[in-house]
Amino acid sequence: MSCAGCEERIGNVLRRVQGVRDVDADHTSGRVQVHVGPGLTDTAALASRITAAGFEVAEEVEA
Repeated sequence: MSCAGCEERIGNVLRRVQGVRDVDADHTSGRVQVHVGPGLTDTAALASRITAAGFEVAEEVEA
């Protein structure tokens, strides 16, 4: 992620996932924080969406 456009692209991709409430992407830190509703814990699916959008996932963290 290298610009504000990348932030927007990742946000749009992840907001389409059922159960995702909000996305905070920050290209300066290279981090994406995903706020989800109850029952959505499939971080692999979120990582897959990010990868399909053309970005790398350096680390998956489950919360």
